[in-house]
Amino acid sequence: MAYHRKSTFVAVMWFCLVLFPAHIMAADDQRDLFYSVHVDTAGNIEDVNRKINRLKVTEKIIFWEQRDVKGVGTYYKVYLGWYEAFKPARRFMRKLQKAGWKKSMAVHWFKHPPWEQKDQSEVAAKSVSEDRLPPAPPQVAMVDRFVDNGDGTVTDRQTGLMWIKNGWRMEFLAAVSWDAAMKKCAGFRAGNYTDWRLPTVEEWRSLVDRSVSVPALVEPNPFENIITHMPYWSRSEYAYGEKSAAGRAGTRNSYTVMLYSGSFNHQRKSEPAFILPVRTPAP
Repeated sequence: MAYHRKSTFVAVMWFCLVLFPAHIMAADDQRDLFYSVHVDTAGNIEDVNRKINRLKVTEKIIFWEQRDVKGVGTYYKVYLGWYEAFKPARRFMRKLQKAGWKKSMAVHWFKHPPWEQKDQSEVAAKSVSEDRLPPAPPQVAMVDRFVDNGDGTVTDRQTGLMWIKNGWRMEFLAAVSWDAAMKKCAGFRAGNYTDWRLPTVEEWRSLVDRSVSVPALVEPNPFENIITHMPYWSRSEYAYGEKSAAGRAGTRNSYTVMLYSGSFNHQRKSEPAFILPVRTPAP
């Protein structure tokens, strides 16, 4: 009997989360709205990651909303893409359906990104003076700047750096502490290379373009599944004052970048952030 009640409750919650979402479809004539494709509501984010990374149809960004339901558990509402109009979002949804994704997807609208308030509060709480870390300069478009190497890596011809193309690979499924991120990169292998590492803040700045957003990366670029609702780590440590040099043992914070807006912040190394590895090819 208890099992029946729990099963019924789960079914009702699923009905509410999927068929009656908080953000319903909207018409094109509504202004100041953004659109994304709700691809799944799941209790296991790892399963969603696997399915998305098996698809040949990709988008620039991915984000999710975590919801904790008392007595049931944690659910994730996962979204792909970010559009200024409804029709392009619907076209992408149909591409996903043709590629084999389930039919219960929907286009949801947002007046503000779910993570925007958090991003702005982090900027206010952890602002970095411009004489210490100025904003990334506007990027000058370079034809064929990025080369897709066909093995999950891309090469930036402007800087010579090689990056991982997919911002949400299975190896980097979860946000982790800075120490864990450093270790994960050190043991990572892709494109027949093993010398992957976290990017420095200056290397991140070479990619960031704040004249665009969601993601705030120089265009055109080949990156996919970039996470925008949480920050990515840099390997650059944050120094408190002149007597606390970067790299000094005991430095508790490191720089991060939020790729929704391209803002650079710093946070405790014990707090979670995501990973996008980079490497410096040999001359």
